[in-house]
Amino acid sequence: MADFTSSLTTAVARQYDLFQQSLETMAKERAFLNYGYTEPGVRGLPIETRQERLCLEVFRAADVRPDQVVVDVGFGSGVQDVVFARAFAFERLIGFNISERQVRSATERAAREGLGHRLTFHLGEAESLPGLDPASVDRVVAVECAFYFDRPRFYRRAAEVLRPGGLLVAADIQLSDRLRWLTRREDLRRVGTVSANRREWEQHFTARSIRHINRETRPGVQMSVWHILKTIPFARLSAAERLEWLKMAYYSQLVALGLALDLVTYDLLVLEKK
Repeated sequence: MADFTSSLTTAVARQYDLFQQSLETMAKERAFLNYGYTEPGVRGLPIETRQERLCLEVFRAADVRPDQVVVDVGFGSGVQDVVFARAFAFERLIGFNISERQVRSATERAAREGLGHRLTFHLGEAESLPGLDPASVDRVVAVECAFYFDRPRFYRRAAEVLRPGGLLVAADIQLSDRLRWLTRREDLRRVGTVSANRREWEQHFTARSIRHINRETRPGVQMSVWHILKTIPFARLSAAERLEWLKMAYYSQLVALGLALDLVTYDLLVLEKK
């Protein structure tokens, strides 16, 4: 396993190993791990449909061409990349994730779908992207995961591996500048404030577009909380798995409240390498 330098990174890897294990136990085929995207006024859609829509919003924003190489950091179970491969033409996608179980699951999924020649998944940190040469890829996408990264290292490495004019596209949750006092904690420093994060990425990227999508993502956050509370206490899971899901419900409820009060911001960022 890669030599992860942060105890927080190791804890997140364990958390997502447990999430993946429990999703497999519950035989969840559409195993997305994001809050989804809901058009205003739309009702009655299951959470999985909204989650798939968020992935598609990111992929459309990436404006990928048939001859391009894409990197997906934090790809979850890999289902989002199967959706990507079915909906868009690209040369190949290289995924990186710190959860060994998710790398294995995504690799098996790609093989089952006959997509192993286009989708490959590797164990590795988003901040290091091991094995990628400088200026070797066209797009880096991050669907609701950059708040786990050491952002200065991630932005620097993403810019290094992108070709001139390449794009970093992220569905990203950040703290309002009013909450900068919270970033004394390592985990919340990684979430970062809008201004602090912008100062970091502006060293390597210019903004092609920034879409504020609080309104579109908040319904899915609340749905995720209720879905966890309705399902997890009664599922046949280990105590460790159940604890991680209940912690996720707790923190998701805080995110829902933050989005409602504009203390948390959810943006779809399209950043072009300088």
